[in-house]
Amino acid sequence: MPLCKVLIIGAGPTGLMLACELARRQIDFRIIDKKPERTQTANAAGIQTRTLEIFDQLGILPSFLREGNFCESLQIHFQGKNLARVSMDQLDSNYPFIMALPQSETERLLNEYLEKLAHEVERPCELSELKQDKESVIATLTHSDGKQETVPCDYLVACDGANSKVRELCKIPFPGTDIQAPFMVANAKMNSALPTNQAQVFLDKGELFVSIPFKNNEYRIALNLPDQQENKPLNERAVKELIHQRSHGDYEVESLAWISPFWIHSKAVEQMRYQRIFLAGDAAHIHSPAGGQGMNTGLQDACNLAWKLDLVLRAQAKECLLDSYHPERYPVDSSIVKQTEFITKLILSKNPLIILLRNTFIRWASRQRWFVKRLTRRITQLSIRYKNSPIICYLTQVNRKAPQPGQRAPNVRLSPEHFLLDYCRNTLHNLLIFTGQANADTLAQIKDLQTWLNTQFSTRIKTQLVVTEKNATLEDYIEDLDKLAHHHYQIQKPTIYLIRPDNYIAYCSTDLSKKSIEDCLGQYLA
Repeated sequence: MPLCKVLIIGAGPTGLMLACELARRQIDFRIIDKKPERTQTANAAGIQTRTLEIFDQLGILPSFLREGNFCESLQIHFQGKNLARVSMDQLDSNYPFIMALPQSETERLLNEYLEKLAHEVERPCELSELKQDKESVIATLTHSDGKQETVPCDYLVACDGANSKVRELCKIPFPGTDIQAPFMVANAKMNSALPTNQAQVFLDKGELFVSIPFKNNEYRIALNLPDQQENKPLNERAVKELIHQRSHGDYEVESLAWISPFWIHSKAVEQMRYQRIFLAGDAAHIHSPAGGQGMNTGLQDACNLAWKLDLVLRAQAKECLLDSYHPERYPVDSSIVKQTEFITKLILSKNPLIILLRNTFIRWASRQRWFVKRLTRRITQLSIRYKNSPIICYLTQVNRKAPQPGQRAPNVRLSPEHFLLDYCRNTLHNLLIFTGQANADTLAQIKDLQTWLNTQFSTRIKTQLVVTEKNATLEDYIEDLDKLAHHHYQIQKPTIYLIRPDNYIAYCSTDLSKKSIEDCLGQYLA
């Protein structure tokens, strides 16, 4: 019988991301999908800043930047008048925008990358039966010709969407609520004087219309359907009338494609790991499309899980490392489910008092730079922080204004050509030792620590010094001659930052003792 380390069920964005991450780590896996071809429609339309950073880490970002349209702000209207503008210009990232790109193109680009890594999706191929024990998962697959295949694997990951077959076979509950209002989405070719680097949100009493600009005058549009339209078929004429009405004439529709109704469900599994089975993306959580969080959340589920599977399957980490997947991702995902449901209900409210309070707050908040910064970091998922992870060392001696354990490691431009995390573009943990204003004795201690780390953890950790002065006696160092990284990381004296393969901070300290680092790494590295 064929054997693979990881069997991925579902080849949407989440499954493809997991496959790409495993492929570049040379982990044996298979990925299947019951559909005969990949998604051909827009579906998810926004790629958030944090996801763009992940694509950069994989080395595939240039192809996305060529295809996507940059949305640098969000314009909110009420009853045809400008209510507020929310700019992304305060984002602490090389990519201060949301990229508008149809899901079909996202999947195409991920597929192309996967093929470059000598892997491909098996389709159409469907999961039929499933069982697991302490040693493995046994999956029965049905191919297009009706033949069945039994596949033992070490781990199985459900990336098979809201109607997950894995969830069904394992009888995994999917609790949550539904928003009764019907919605519709469509791809539209439209002409407009509105800026093409802005997403537009039009509000009215109980009404919503959203327009996301792609390239070439193409848009992804979404709106809630009026009560009188709920049980009527959606035709092009009716949709054009709705767009004209909701946008107060700001759009002239040339043509429409892929008109589809949908209903919003807010649901999340209570556990994202069931022994050797993991759930990711829509198989684990579904919610309102408000804020464009869904696909991006699934992609980050995949990134979080991939490096952990890699280390465990290579026997370079303890099995308990996989136990961190749920406590890290579930709080993030369940919070997004709740927040997007609240925002959607607030937007659709017909209560005059609630509308007044909502609009007053939006108008006020959009003028507060601190609030806009906080809001846009949340929308673009830069603010995600793992607060209660069993594998992160939260005790730290670093400046309270410095990046903290559980946060994303900030990238910093070191020179016109180089950024700090360019040196971390690998599949390992990266341990950066900022030398600060180290004297000769401290520098000798740092060099000794670097040698010890390279001896003890060479296959799992890449250790580099971040120096403010050239020094011919050092090895594996990053030049921060203008002290830009030191300033951003609030470095005064020598400080250690351990950055995980997903670029989140696992540990940081001014304690240069070997024991402190060993205690941290000993939690999960074998």
